[in-house]
Amino acid sequence: MKNTITSSPVKLIPQVALAIPGVIKYGTILELPANMGTSMESKRGALIVADSNYEQARIDLRNATAARRLAIRKVRNHIRAVRELVKPMLTPNFSQAWEAFGFVGSLKVSTKVSSLLLALTRMGSHLEANPDLGADDPNLAATKTKALETLLVVANTTVNKRKGALQRSLEERAAKAEEVRYILRELSSALRLKLASLDSRWVEFGFNKVGAQPTPDAPTGVTAVLIGTNAISVKWPAAPRAEHYRGWKRVVGVDAEMVFVGSTSDLDLLMEELPSDSEVEVALSAVNNGGESVMSTVVVVKTSSGELPKTSNEMDA
Repeated sequence: MKNTITSSPVKLIPQVALAIPGVIKYGTILELPANMGTSMESKRGALIVADSNYEQARIDLRNATAARRLAIRKVRNHIRAVRELVKPMLTPNFSQAWEAFGFVGSLKVSTKVSSLLLALTRMGSHLEANPDLGADDPNLAATKTKALETLLVVANTTVNKRKGALQRSLEERAAKAEEVRYILRELSSALRLKLASLDSRWVEFGFNKVGAQPTPDAPTGVTAVLIGTNAISVKWPAAPRAEHYRGWKRVVGVDAEMVFVGSTSDLDLLMEELPSDSEVEVALSAVNNGGESVMSTVVVVKTSSGELPKTSNEMDA
């Protein structure tokens, strides 16, 4: 069975954690590289820190992006307010006179940060040069426009910084993950030289036995029928890669979980001495030297009460 070293930095953390106990236990016996266990612990810790930093960088960028969206909304609302206040003084449609208030080509309010900053800069300069416009309404005061310009600049700069921090943390995590992958590959190569393909110690390093087959598929097409009053005959078609099968049953209201009944290499199994007048859940799992499948879909059979049918004389009595 193939041993795959995951490409996911997150999944590498538990994968290397599974390998460390085996390295510590058998490192000397198998003559593994000196201090491999300590090195694994160190690299695992570094990857955990790098992954945590990456996740924090994602949160920081998400928060910064939300703050920028809020700043954009405030800026657009301000520009709309100025537009409505100035319309009676200028024209209801776009003209060259509107350019002093930051509008270009139309009276639409842009959603782009660069366009909004250009509009705020022009608007702020014009309002600063004409302070009388803000005498009756604070929206026409240069101070508010410039404050919103600063707000948007800071918000946009923060987003760009957070993007850079996220990229750096991503690269750092990737580098730490590759260090973990390298030492896991080194361990896997060493074990191939030291252990037989079906040696049980493979699993103590978190690896599959390299000579084992892939785990079989769960049995399908399972049928179960009542035989007599308290026996169930179970049959099924062969499952891919299965060498033998394990039978399981649960008496509803009696067993808390599935109970092992027995193993067979055949495609049928008889479950006997079941309690009368009970619902019994039946399932199978397939097994080979690579492991055991998940259980099949449960089949429910109701056993008989065990009472003999009454004769006509008994019914008339």
